[in-house]
Amino acid sequence: EGAHVELLNILSRADTMKRKRKSNGYVLFEGPSKIDGSPIAVIVTGTARKSDNVKTADMLQTWIIRTDIEPHEAKRTGADSAICGGCKFGGPDGDCYVLAFYAPLSIYRAYHRGAYPRLPASRIPEVFGNRKGRIGSYGDPFAVPVWVWKAISEASTHRTGYTHQWRRAPYLRSLVMASVDTEEEYREATAKGWRTFRTRGKFDPLTPGEISCPASKEAGKLTTCANCTLCDGSRGADNRKSISIIIH
Repeated sequence: EGAHVELLNILSRADTMKRKRKSNGYVLFEGPSKIDGSPIAVIVTGTARKSDNVKTADMLQTWIIRTDIEPHEAKRTGADSAICGGCKFGGPDGDCYVLAFYAPLSIYRAYHRGAYPRLPASRIPEVFGNRKGRIGSYGDPFAVPVWVWKAISEASTHRTGYTHQWRRAPYLRSLVMASVDTEEEYREATAKGWRTFRTRGKFDPLTPGEISCPASKEAGKLTTCANCTLCDGSRGADNRKSISIIIH
């Protein structure tokens, strides 16, 4: 009988510890997409356990998802335009490097299971303080009210981020990079004060205003995004180079 009671006590303590365990993610925003009004959410992950993304390393990841359709179905039908806008890598024919049926789908299903508590804006500094954050690990930051990204930027020590909607969102220029796909777009964006992140072909050269992504394969994986943080937008009179990577 004594052994049985002790076992029950052990199980009870384990259950208590499980319930008290810090969540590995939170819901930062729920509301309409700024792109087309569809219901979306922003979820931050990596709050309790480090990201297993080798390239980015220990950064808090923010995921923009539709809340009414699974990510892989959204991509298959083109409904991901609500979070991706006009990105050429979105939709059924786009070759986005983020596989919608992998991390985004897992996060979508965890969200619908209630795995992520809602985090009030006032508590964002508690989660992002002394941490580095990635703005838009999936989805375009333009789809989300800018206060979310400003709050993250102010609370975190560093951040990285990208938007293909740079023509429509000049107010994001100080927070994220303009995602561009051609030299013409690079020149247009830089003329408007953006620093850029350009994807290019294997044999396409860098422009004089660019360097290869230090975390990329072609640069020898010199560092990680968490250690580099060069993709943090423009600081006005900013002489830092823009970044380019061979498309993969």
